[in-house]
Amino acid sequence: MKREIAERLDAAFDSHEVRRRLHDVPPHEVYEVSVDGRRAVYKGNTGPTGNAEREGRVMAGVADRTSVPVPEPLCIGDSYYVAAWHPDAPAAEADHEADEAWARAAGRGLATLHGETAPLVDAYGAFRADEAFAVRGRDEWGAAAVEYVEARRPVLARYGHGDAADRVLDHLAERPDAFAGAGEPVCCHGWATPEHVAVADGEVACVIDFEHAIAAPGEYDYWRTVLPAFGPGESEPRTAFREGYESVRSLPPGFDRRAPRYALLNTVYYFESLYVQDQNGPAETARKADRLRSRIDAILDDLA
Repeated sequence: MKREIAERLDAAFDSHEVRRRLHDVPPHEVYEVSVDGRRAVYKGNTGPTGNAEREGRVMAGVADRTSVPVPEPLCIGDSYYVAAWHPDAPAAEADHEADEAWARAAGRGLATLHGETAPLVDAYGAFRADEAFAVRGRDEWGAAAVEYVEARRPVLARYGHGDAADRVLDHLAERPDAFAGAGEPVCCHGWATPEHVAVADGEVACVIDFEHAIAAPGEYDYWRTVLPAFGPGESEPRTAFREGYESVRSLPPGFDRRAPRYALLNTVYYFESLYVQDQNGPAETARKADRLRSRIDAILDDLA
């Protein structure tokens, strides 16, 4: 892989050096590199579900057209990108705590991303890889949410869990107004937790890893952050996050009522990631899969 990275850097820069691997979890790999005398980061695809080029385009759009601090993209190519090293980026080896101070600043930062990209995004769904914020998507979020689940079903089906995705799809098909009132499409980061959002002096200092970015209502991103960062139930950090968000941008009516359906989308995503990332042994993977299946069943039973 390092030879392929070196060839890509050679085509884009006068001088380069591949220094060290920072992260290697399918479907991406991340290396610290030096290009034309600048410290930088290389991120590339390692599997068919990787989307580094699309991520690079989104991050370039955020850098150019919003006030949200992100690493500066230096080169975007087929299945990879290179970005300047950002001194305030979250460190991979650091402990990342979603405490109240982080939560309040991160809430404001996420709302800022949503508010400043709302005029730039005109449909719901996956971003394209050829242009920042361009979406070949849907006019209705409900239809895009169905496609979101459909896109992940093949991985689940490959490992014997296609029926779990089908239950979610059946639920959404029977309730076409499930996400009615969710709000306009914006650029959603997709995983704005402490390991991806650094905070300093009460403000967001750097946001990284837009690989999960999607054009969706802001509340999609809200729940994609709150559920993994704070867990179920109320807490002071969770309250601070909401207060921070709403100090910048209002949440739409019906926001809390739609939360369980975002939990469904999240669980389908985690199910796909369990197999794509392949970070557990067979027994632990089976246990995690059983918990995810049970989680989907419980949510659907509560919504019935």
